Amino acid sequence: MDQLASLSKPQIAVLAALLYTAVMGAGMFYMKEFRGISYGAPEMMTVFWIILLGLNLLNVFWVTRYFSWRAIGFRFLDRKQLLWFLPLIVVLIALWVVFLSGLVPTSLSAAQWQSFALVGFTILLVGFGEEIMYRGIVLHAFLTTGRVRWAMFVSAIAFSLLHAVNFLGGYPLQAVPIQLLNTFQFGFFFAPLMLKLNNILPLIIFHWLWDFVQIMAGSLVDEQTATAMKMKSIVQFGDPIQLIGGIVMWLQIKQVPQRAIASFPNSIRF
Repeated sequence: MDQLASLSKPQIAVLAALLYTAVMGAGMFYMKEFRGISYGAPEMMTVFWIILLGLNLLNVFWVTRYFSWRAIGFRFLDRKQLLWFLPLIVVLIALWVVFLSGLVPTSLSAAQWQSFALVGFTILLVGFGEEIMYRGIVLHAFLTTGRVRWAMFVSAIAFSLLHAVNFLGGYPLQAVPIQLLNTFQFGFFFAPLMLKLNNILPLIIFHWLWDFVQIMAGSLVDEQTATAMKMKSIVQFGDPIQLIGGIVMWLQIKQVPQRAIASFPNSIRF
């Protein structure tokens, strides 16, 4: 008999998020202590993709067993609401234009192209896994309580706390609070945006492209070059956009959108 079947959706979501964080932390610890690879090192991707693949398989289990793909965000896209996303998409496009313009004159070796592909695949797993867990499972599970702002807050704080385990991989401990603040701001914007769009796929794609361009820039572009400095300046525009856009959306969304929970199984427990 399934012991978890008696739990409410929020309880299952908390369990799933805790397990996700624990596996990520264990993976970081293994990578640093047993493989000698620190967080942010180019070699990180050779180990990290395996961990992320396992986490994504766990997500598939949670979704198919206790939710549904439609229930956690794979449903009709409200295209009109993409206007909320437009300012941040403009920043993303600017990042890619600057990065590619700086990359074109560079002659990449076969090894660098392979690294490029590995990073792309790994970061795709990051975007898919984190969006499914935090804007998919956690957010929608807590929406069943009928408290929309509480659901958005839990989604944002859980996403932020996931990144606390990065210090186990060698990320500087003194820099962790800043990373937690940045990721909370990201989740603060993405949680209501998920409810506006009614579809999680745009968030997955953006998350992938946003992380990917910055990681590749860090590994292929010298930090002191004009390209790197331009990219750092562009990234800073994302912070006020996320903060202001997030606040406005939070003020607008006062109750749970019916379309966000209509596809949940009838067995939901409140």
